[in-house]
Amino acid sequence: MNADWTGGPDQLVEADGQRRTAARRFRDASVPLIELWTYYYGLGGDVDEMSLDAYLNEALRLPAAQVGLITTAMNEFFGVDPE
Repeated sequence: MNADWTGGPDQLVEADGQRRTAARRFRDASVPLIELWTYYYGLGGDVDEMSLDAYLNEALRLPAAQVGLITTAMNEFFGVDPE
């Protein structure tokens, strides 16, 4: 867990669900990590490629703002309309 995690138990469960969903979507899309990271970074993301890789392999928690940017990047990059 990241040292800067400040969410409560309910937020932690929701964050874990978002991370699992992002990991599954990334695996299903079969795109190179560097391409997704470049797109995410272009939107204003500020985690490095290694951290994004760890997040997408469910090994790292990220702040909510970064998770939102990752979700946006995935939706736009994969051509999916947000629900």
